[in-house]
Amino acid sequence: MYSVRITELEKEFKNGRKIFSGLNLELEESSLTALVGASGEGKTTLLNVIGLLDTDYSGQVELFGQKVNELNQTEMARLRNQQIGFILQEPLLIKNMSVRDNILLPTVYLDKSLRKSKDYYLARAAQFADQLGISQILDQRPATLSGGQKQRVTAIRALINDPQLILADEPTGSLDEENAKIIMDLLKKLSREGKTVFTVTHDSHIASQHDRVLQLKNGNITVKEN
Repeated sequence: MYSVRITELEKEFKNGRKIFSGLNLELEESSLTALVGASGEGKTTLLNVIGLLDTDYSGQVELFGQKVNELNQTEMARLRNQQIGFILQEPLLIKNMSVRDNILLPTVYLDKSLRKSKDYYLARAAQFADQLGISQILDQRPATLSGGQKQRVTAIRALINDPQLILADEPTGSLDEENAKIIMDLLKKLSREGKTVFTVTHDSHIASQHDRVLQLKNGNITVKEN
């Protein structure tokens, strides 16, 4: 089954520049896929389309078998909050909240009918923090953290609602080798557990650790050969 299926995607910016020209993409469940391409080719824009943050396009986008253009804004927000986790290159953490509360923030926006107990999410946060080696910083504020710690916090926050689809935009771009390995090992583990992981990266070493590498060029996607 496909978590993501995009057919004949077309998009152009307000200046008339066409960014996608009949783009097609399929991402299977339990897949680990990297997307590479030069700056300005539209990699982050494609993530925003898949993540339901950008709906100004033509063509068809299906997530988990649902046609996005048949959903209203409320339904899209619900799907995004429940099924999609974003790991960004620049961690956006709220300064006056603890690390723990930053991690738990997405649970506030979950549909009440799907929301589990606070103890469940606290335990889940603690488990991930232990796996990623940041248990000792859960009560700290973001300003006290290193770049690598902030990135790990962002990753846990993206996973707290147990999403099926993980969208990672340059998740190791500003990290040293040790922290990059921690994040990459996490993405691999998620894929093995049945999640769909789609990573945008400029790093050929990181890309090579994915099961499939795609290249975005001139508005279309091709499989990149090693």
